[in-house]
Amino acid sequence: MTRGESVTMGGNTLSSFTDDAARARFLAAYDRAMALWPDEREERDVPTRFGTTRVYVHGKGEGTPLVLLHGANATPAVWASNVAALAEGRTVLAVDRLGEPGRSVQTAPIRTADAAAAWLEELLAGLGLDRVHLAGQSYGGWLALNQAVHSPARLASVTLADPVCALAPLRPGFIIGALAAVASGSENVQRRYLQRVLGAWGETGEAAEALMAVLVEAMRGFRGRLVWPQRIGDAELRSVSVPVLLLAGGESRAADARRAETRARLLLPDVRAEVVPGAGHAIPVAVLNRQVPAFLRAVEGEGAP
Repeated sequence: MTRGESVTMGGNTLSSFTDDAARARFLAAYDRAMALWPDEREERDVPTRFGTTRVYVHGKGEGTPLVLLHGANATPAVWASNVAALAEGRTVLAVDRLGEPGRSVQTAPIRTADAAAAWLEELLAGLGLDRVHLAGQSYGGWLALNQAVHSPARLASVTLADPVCALAPLRPGFIIGALAAVASGSENVQRRYLQRVLGAWGETGEAAEALMAVLVEAMRGFRGRLVWPQRIGDAELRSVSVPVLLLAGGESRAADARRAETRARLLLPDVRAEVVPGAGHAIPVAVLNRQVPAFLRAVEGEGAP
């Protein structure tokens, strides 16, 4: 079985590339983008009942490990400019999520929020991680907060970078724009849509182009079939027992940042929430590299966030 290959089980087609050529184009773009990661990294393939998950590991230290969950189609390459800063004093593990284009191999569907949490719990157990900080962007942010609700035993904290749906609904224009960009079949249209959504997130030159190529190839040639991110209810948010950092894009086209911030402050028992001025759906690299390590140190008792 080729990594990224579509699989059919019990009549249910899983996420898949449209054809072999689309798979090859995407994986070539993915490999180019991953070349921007620090050289000192390890690759692990972890079996779960939903399939085998690729994880990239960087850094060492006594601090609680940090697990990263990327947004839709973004792959772990999206963390290339963050991983060195995030790995100061700890190990960072970036997950290539099942059901997304990449190097993981999905063999069973993930249809519900409970199933998503079960997959991540199995992954953390398979990595031998008893205690972790969990951070996610966009869809990955929803997964992280979903984990804090459904399976929090291994979690030390959760960081949410402009999460979708969990705290505030998706804006209609975000969905319509994505569908229109895919339907257009035009790379120029797709790039313009992605640039509007992401905003100025601090990547330039080679890094910006490499990440854009990954997103465009995924949009052109991959069809995901994953559980739709769901609104997390008030009672569920009140039940979250770990510290949460929310960084919402002030100009995000995905969701209303103020609405997300207000709901987080009202319902999450232990939250640091910030609307990042001028940020789009992609929280700027410099903000993540500053705010997340400070938050993790604070949670571990080393200083104020």
